[in-house]
Amino acid sequence: MHRTAESDSSLPRQAVLLVGGRGTRMWPLTAEIPKGLLPVAGLAFVEYQIRQLASLGVTEVVLAVGRPQMDAWMAFIAAPPAGVALRLAVEDEPLDTAGPVRAVLDTLDDRFFVLNGDVVLESDLSALAGGSGLLGTLGLVTVDDTSAYGVVVVDRDGLVERFVEKPPRRSAPALTVNAGVYLLTRQALVGYPPGSLSFEHVVFPDLVARGGLGGVILAGRWIDIGTPSLYLDTHEIVMGGGSSIHRPASAHFAPEEAEVGGSWTWVAPDALVAPGAIVEESVVLSGATVGTGAVIRRAIIGPRARVGEGTTITGDAIVGPDAVIGEGCELDHGARIAPGTTLAPGAIVFRPPR
Repeated sequence: MHRTAESDSSLPRQAVLLVGGRGTRMWPLTAEIPKGLLPVAGLAFVEYQIRQLASLGVTEVVLAVGRPQMDAWMAFIAAPPAGVALRLAVEDEPLDTAGPVRAVLDTLDDRFFVLNGDVVLESDLSALAGGSGLLGTLGLVTVDDTSAYGVVVVDRDGLVERFVEKPPRRSAPALTVNAGVYLLTRQALVGYPPGSLSFEHVVFPDLVARGGLGGVILAGRWIDIGTPSLYLDTHEIVMGGGSSIHRPASAHFAPEEAEVGGSWTWVAPDALVAPGAIVEESVVLSGATVGTGAVIRRAIIGPRARVGEGTTITGDAIVGPDAVIGEGCELDHGARIAPGTTLAPGAIVFRPPR
């Protein structure tokens, strides 16, 4: 049986995090690490969301995950953040965005938060609780360029009127877009059959037709790890002290012997950066090795990867887990090296040998 929340005006004590996506835009890192568990300044990205929810009084978080990722998530919930109970809802097949929530509906209170798994809006989410009598409320943010987003049009009373997919800014009816955070009621999802179900294409349009969907503009920083470039940008924000959720002690985190620079750098404690190597504005993950004379600028080196002497890796490139990059290689322009791949010395270069 579901449990009843104390009152319509109280904040929910439960949340569902949608972290079951394959994370293809962050491959090859996500061949091993679920996107929600990718570290940002040493903290799993999903923990930013959990800490934010905990600050609102949420005490139980359901992680909607895919079956192939279950082992990694089981290890994560074995030591949950203090004060928050975590449980998994495992999808044997993809259920789209609303299907995972529908699957656990009978275990949820009358009101609960739902958050997308690859963005964090550092804002006061309690504003979502103000819509009395609504079946759901969308958190919205204002953007300058609407052409990459679905625009949400809200009337004077705060009700969502319609959605417009990726309009050019000059013709956009509004500059507000879905921030990936919602407050929903159980009634919003009652009546849909189990299985694949979309918030964006089915549930939210249905709620608009019923006059039961609100929208609230939220102010705050929106951080995203959806692409390699955004993942590095998010590190720059957090390492520079721009996050209210996690504030590292320094913009440069690396073993003492590592030579790092730029505006920020994050190197895992057990990674090895040889003397004479340069690592700037990059992420070097657990067990990786960077050889003498190598230059790593704005790149991501995956777990246990080995970067040979004199190699240059830049341009949002990703070296996958256990990959070996031979001496003198040059990787740029978003290159992605598959897990376990070995590149021979000088196998990829942009300049002919002298």
